[in-house]
Amino acid sequence: MTTKRLFSALLVIALFAMAVRETLDPDMWWHLRTGEAILQHGIPRFDIFSFTVTGQPWTTHEWLSQVIMWLVYRLAGLPGLMVVFAGFIALTFWLVYAVCEARPYLAGFVTLLAAITSAIVWGARPQIFNMLLMAAFIHVVERVRLGQWPVRRLWLLPVLMVVWANLHSGYLLGVVVLGTYLVGDGVQRIWQPEDERPLTWHGLWVLAGVTAVSFLAAAINPSGVSLWVYPFLTLGSPAMQAFIQEWHSPDFHQSYFWPFIAQIFLGAVAWAYSFRRPTASDLLLFLGTAFAGLVSA
Repeated sequence: MTTKRLFSALLVIALFAMAVRETLDPDMWWHLRTGEAILQHGIPRFDIFSFTVTGQPWTTHEWLSQVIMWLVYRLAGLPGLMVVFAGFIALTFWLVYAVCEARPYLAGFVTLLAAITSAIVWGARPQIFNMLLMAAFIHVVERVRLGQWPVRRLWLLPVLMVVWANLHSGYLLGVVVLGTYLVGDGVQRIWQPEDERPLTWHGLWVLAGVTAVSFLAAAINPSGVSLWVYPFLTLGSPAMQAFIQEWHSPDFHQSYFWPFIAQIFLGAVAWAYSFRRPTASDLLLFLGTAFAGLVSA
């Protein structure tokens, strides 16, 4: 085993150890109960739990996540559920680390900092699949950009999108990621045609098709095309904006948000003093995720 492979293995073990914990998500239990109800009676279309709005329409956008959670819980109990989701979290950060072009130790440090930054939302919850699949999308595109995979591998992404759209309505993040690469690499290909880092014109045309097909593929779910609208309805809900704490802007008086600021600062400093300028896509992804993190915790 090479030193790099050994370091990579140790990093994954460290991430897994960090992620094994009792979940603090109060939604976990109704996710489990919903998963059980789906296996017994099918996917509910109306509210089956609450007293005040029983019978109201319900978009069960996390149905596959809930089924997975219930099956793991039934087979291995709460400890098994924690272990499985810790594995998903470790895999998420390995997917990003594996396509970092920096030196292994530096990339490992940045990966750990990113893990510490996001650890506040870890647990057995459907949102973890958003992290995992967003990392998978970035991993696939970066492998192609680095010339490690052929362009045709991009067609894996619409398949992953079908899975994602049934796990959580956060699938829209995948479309945003693909659109960011499409715009960033397209602009750079026009302005700096000699730069080898962006996708080729052939790769960009394929990515454009993959992005469109991925968006269409998201409609392959029990709610159909209505899931295209659902993320915007929830994001635009005043009640959710007011009462869901993790949708609020971060309170930097709380120490667990400090790694986020450190990550933004170190990223800006690294790019300012780097011998190699970031690509337009790198810059757009950095600024976009930084802005999203500042707007919502």
